[in-house]
Amino acid sequence: MAVTVRPANQTDLPALTAIDLSYTIHRLLSLERSGQAPELTFQFRWDATEPREGLYDELDVDGLRVALDRTDLFLVASVESECAGYLMLVLPDYTDAGEITDLAVHRPLRDRGVGRALVEAAVTWAQERGLRALWVEPGAEMARAIEFYLSMGFRISGFNDRMYSNQDEEPPTIYMYLDL
Repeated sequence: MAVTVRPANQTDLPALTAIDLSYTIHRLLSLERSGQAPELTFQFRWDATEPREGLYDELDVDGLRVALDRTDLFLVASVESECAGYLMLVLPDYTDAGEITDLAVHRPLRDRGVGRALVEAAVTWAQERGLRALWVEPGAEMARAIEFYLSMGFRISGFNDRMYSNQDEEPPTIYMYLDL
């Protein structure tokens, strides 16, 4: 199956809104702490959870138009002329690393190399600009995404268990990076 990756343009936006961004949550990367500050130990482990559906994002053309204007790199992937996925990357002013803010593959086309092709294109783009790394911040409930990034050579570098709330029950955001 041939995957084509290219920069996004305005004409891609309606097709991107049709991408199925749902995913099944069945495992959670849980965080255990032990010890006393400043000598703390953190351990991640996979915990099974009651299967349920999650939704990565809800896209509309206006939001995508804003993203197209604000991101430093916005790629789309297609398979047999069908919109298969997208990747967005930004270059924050405070670092020489790029952040993959969004990576999504149409659910029926997952596990066919679409995500890999998008990340490989982003890596090439980043290397051409002399960046030292890429990073991404998946939620701990996104087991397939975390495993995908690990398979691409990303490493877990940290977590934020207060990213979206101050509730201890919320799963942490996982920080992952790839040296270039």
